Amino acid sequence: MSEKQDSCCGGSCHTSEVAETATEKHSGVTIRPHYTSRYDDEAWEVAVTLPGVARDQVNVSIENEILEVEASRSNPVPEGWQALGDYPVERRYQLRLDVGPEVDPERISASQEDGVLTLRLPLKEATKPRTIAVS
Repeated sequence: MSEKQDSCCGGSCHTSEVAETATEKHSGVTIRPHYTSRYDDEAWEVAVTLPGVARDQVNVSIENEILEVEASRSNPVPEGWQALGDYPVERRYQLRLDVGPEVDPERISASQEDGVLTLRLPLKEATKPRTIAVS
């Protein structure tokens, strides 16, 4: 599994840097969220940090071996209040990962707890390691 320009090697943990891009002043910010990934003989597991994002604001899709996570949260300012700093009204998260042909897209599962989205990406049976008996 790898980011477009990065690759993750056997059993190592991969983290990303947070990249913020202001699309328009106060209208929103798109962030590449922090994530970690690891794998074992059965599956890849990716944990994506999405602070303050509700489950119904998360969209996970896979197409052409690219896993995409999109999420958003808003910080509405109550009527009559004025923010003391330069805070975006909406924050959007977007992460795209190249998962490769070894992931079984039909068996991917996702759960979210305490601001962390956990994706389990099971490997196809043909790509799992196997033991060969010697006779």
